[in-house]
Amino acid sequence: MFERYSESARRALFFARYEASQLGGLTIEPEHLVLGVLREAPILAFVDGVDGAATIRERVARAVEAKPKVPTSVEIPFSHDTKAVLERLPIEADNLKGYWITPAHLLLGVMVKTNGAAARILHDAGVEVDAIRDHLRRAAEDPDDRPAANSPGFRGLVARQWTGVVKSGREDEYVRHLQQVTFPAIERLPGFAHAGILRRDVEGGTEFQVITVWRSLAAIEAFAGSDVTKAVVPPEAQALLLRYDDRAVHYEIVQ
Repeated sequence: MFERYSESARRALFFARYEASQLGGLTIEPEHLVLGVLREAPILAFVDGVDGAATIRERVARAVEAKPKVPTSVEIPFSHDTKAVLERLPIEADNLKGYWITPAHLLLGVMVKTNGAAARILHDAGVEVDAIRDHLRRAAEDPDDRPAANSPGFRGLVARQWTGVVKSGREDEYVRHLQQVTFPAIERLPGFAHAGILRRDVEGGTEFQVITVWRSLAAIEAFAGSDVTKAVVPPEAQALLLRYDDRAVHYEIVQ
């Protein structure tokens, strides 16, 4: 569940558990998530006009009913509301074209999926859902946000492979079509992670293998339809091709 969490997001969850134990919580609540984020990322620079992090922290801590501390050896589970927050985060990351889940996603999830003290305090302090999403959308444009194809972050995802032979002399035109039409279109789809192009010379033309990486086969349905193995070759691309596979092949990425 946490493979996509950045190191800072994982630390924020650790601090959330710590906050819950210090405040005597028997479950990790959205308020604890916010307190954990503030320990890991105390400056909420992506929100204009926000109250100081110390003020937000003080208000959230006051909103949690303090009880005797829970020993660190005791397991503290996520509450129902917190589980709803965590389940929402991959969806938000996919919609915003990012891979890693960060502390900002945790705040976003609290505001989108809950309406308790934590969400109200953030809202009253000037934290806005749209501002967080704008921040995350800009961060997703950083190429460092997507792991390299051999990164452990791709483990468990699905690679879709398709092969076609382009007519001699039309190779550059075909690559431009992929880069300017095909890839920008699929990058807007939730669940898309990566795309690559391989080529080699063959008799009569140049063979291209197009590899796209997706979160799941269900994500591929948004691109290919219910028959996920059916090749998607628009007429403009067909005009450049000598021959091509009418089916794509899918592999689960192991490493």
